Amino acid sequence: MVCIPFWICIFAGVAIDARERRFLNGLAGACAVTALAGVWLDLGLNTALDHAGLAVIVYLALVLTESLWRRLRHAPGIGMGDVKALFALCTLDPLGGIVAFAVALLVLALSCLFTKSRSLPLLPFLVPIFAIIECVGSTV
Repeated sequence: MVCIPFWICIFAGVAIDARERRFLNGLAGACAVTALAGVWLDLGLNTALDHAGLAVIVYLALVLTESLWRRLRHAPGIGMGDVKALFALCTLDPLGGIVAFAVALLVLALSCLFTKSRSLPLLPFLVPIFAIIECVGSTV
């Protein structure tokens, strides 16, 4: 129940990303704060700080990898909005966020092959996969 604001924010981000191909900084911040608050209220401060620390590690790894990719290849890879969204997802559930990210990249690649498109937004794939992982994880 505590995470309802998080889900509202993240699905608003999906709608914006699908339409405009961007994830607003304010919305990304709201997702991260509501995820942290939800974990804090559900599992306690220590767990919330652990999740936030793991999310920072994942965020920094992706930002550094993306920066290196752009510098060496002179072409964009994943967008920074996708990295911000993954930060919020990993704040809520680090392992679920990483698994959802990997599966979403695979589904995105297959979708680009089938549609013969060079790029598609990632969030419409990432967030529903993460939501499925969270629903299945909460019932197990």
